[in-house]
Amino acid sequence: MIDTETVAQLQQKLANEKEAVRSRLEDALIGLTGLDVSNVPTAHLIKLCRREKSTKLHDDGLRLEKIDAALCAIHTGLFGLCADCEEEVEVEDILSDPAESRCRACREHSRYHHA
Repeated sequence: MIDTETVAQLQQKLANEKEAVRSRLEDALIGLTGLDVSNVPTAHLIKLCRREKSTKLHDDGLRLEKIDAALCAIHTGLFGLCADCEEEVEVEDILSDPAESRCRACREHSRYHHA
């Protein structure tokens, strides 16, 4: 399991990335739709991205969703547990991508069934 100090550092890293991705999405949506989405809640912003045909917007929307879920997991004390099987996510994977919500076994299983 990851120590408290490392979780705090990862939380800050996620918060910074969330701000950057959200800003990029807001700018792109303003450019495409002309609507000011700066005060739109994150969940609604993610839904707006799914409606757009741009692959970049869709990918950024998915990333924002993963980041938001990881920050929620930190706040609820579930950070580091697989969203599927509830076993611990490998520390190396969390350090590589703090938004990773699934263990390797579940990611591999999912790839096998959905490929």
